[in-house]
Amino acid sequence: AAEAATSAMAAVAPVLRPSVGFCIQTQSSSSSSGGRWYINMCKHKMCEMPIAYSGKPISKDWILANGVGNMQVPFDIGSWRKLKERAEGAKATSYCIDVIFNPLLVQLFMDDDFCKAIENFRPFIIGLALKRIEDSIGVRLAADKVKLVKSLRYKDGEPPEGTVPREFAELPGNADCFDDEVPRAPQPPANQEPEPLIQDVTPGAKKPAIKKGFLTNSKAKGALYGESGSGEGVLPENAGDPLGYIPKKLRNTCKIVDCNSPEYQATQQRREAVEESNAMKKEFHDQLSKDMEKWCKTMQPDKWNEDLPDGTDEPSAVRKYDNDYSRFDKVEEVEEPTTLPERDWYIDSNGVQRRIEKSVPKPADAEPPAADSGAPLVKKGFLSDAKRPLYPKGSEQAAPKTEEEIMKELSAEYARYERATSSSAAPAAEERKPSVTIKAPQAVAPEFELKEAPEGLLLSVSVPLLDSMQDVELDVTERRASLGFPPRSGFKPLQGE
Repeated sequence: AAEAATSAMAAVAPVLRPSVGFCIQTQSSSSSSGGRWYINMCKHKMCEMPIAYSGKPISKDWILANGVGNMQVPFDIGSWRKLKERAEGAKATSYCIDVIFNPLLVQLFMDDDFCKAIENFRPFIIGLALKRIEDSIGVRLAADKVKLVKSLRYKDGEPPEGTVPREFAELPGNADCFDDEVPRAPQPPANQEPEPLIQDVTPGAKKPAIKKGFLTNSKAKGALYGESGSGEGVLPENAGDPLGYIPKKLRNTCKIVDCNSPEYQATQQRREAVEESNAMKKEFHDQLSKDMEKWCKTMQPDKWNEDLPDGTDEPSAVRKYDNDYSRFDKVEEVEEPTTLPERDWYIDSNGVQRRIEKSVPKPADAEPPAADSGAPLVKKGFLSDAKRPLYPKGSEQAAPKTEEEIMKELSAEYARYERATSSSAAPAAEERKPSVTIKAPQAVAPEFELKEAPEGLLLSVSVPLLDSMQDVELDVTERRASLGFPPRSGFKPLQGE
């Protein structure tokens, strides 16, 4: 009897009843499973602690230090159920489902100070629950419509009060939810043929209006329409015209040109030649007039300067600062000597760094090396017996020439050059005599007239070849006036006092 009781107790599954946490409410995003959804966030010790990627359990301090992005959260969900009070005559059906976490996570979720420090903790836990519900039962719940149910902590509990969480139990068979309660659209049988889209529903016997094959019959050939076809149709005006797609008014006002015609090709070649010539002329003109505007500005006085009589400037004693910087133009620039750093090395032509070997001066009282024998170091008369000169261009160790000697050598060299060029150029100049003499046009003085005016003297100058004052130099003082004309005008400068 004892063994039977033990086996019976082993056969009975343990009771799995989660503890109450809190309840949240949201809505479904789809119309098929629409309505209000209640999610009971429960807790149970059988759900393991959250772990890090290293496999170690984490704590509250670890979450505060590393955040929620580096941890794995084990949790489970129950079967969803339809609420009876919403299903009987209500406009929208309500559903309920349980989600079970470790007690630590539920406790941290309800801790306001902790959630203020980790602001994304609550959205992270809610997102895990909504994602698991969507993957398990295929219902997508709206995360932006989630709100806390303050009136209760658990929805649809066991009677009589309905606040005790429901016990987790195995469903009969292989079912994991109440799928039979979900409404489904009726599906047609697999072997049934689809109905035709258009049907003749006229009552009575159906007789064909036209006998099948009447057009292909040999007797009816040519009887319906003659050899020329039917004459009932209207031939369009632009039939056969390749440009018939263009409207008639536009076709009449336009001239259609074939690009392959010789006339068009000749016109195109002439146009390209003219464009090329214009481009060359424009380039030449731009090259000439590129800096002309800058030159004109330098020759013209600044017309925006304030024209004030002399003596209107404030005296230097009244002004606090003197802003006249023109005195710096008279200061000569002094070039500072550049000092090169002293180095004991250099780079040769091969790019190799080499060191400069400094010669060590010998002391003055150093004795000459003693000869091995009593023979003289230099043989007597070696210069007179030499077959070649020892120094063809003179010794480099000789004293440098003075400026006087250098000037004498240059004068002698220049005199020899003048004699050679004068002797060779004289007969050549006699042979080449110009056959035509070119006379340059001589500049003439322009006609002018000086008159007295109420404001002073009026000088009128007649220059017919000039259209403007461009390139004309004008200088007027109290007692003198001068005009300088460009070379193309052919006039001499004019001065008057």
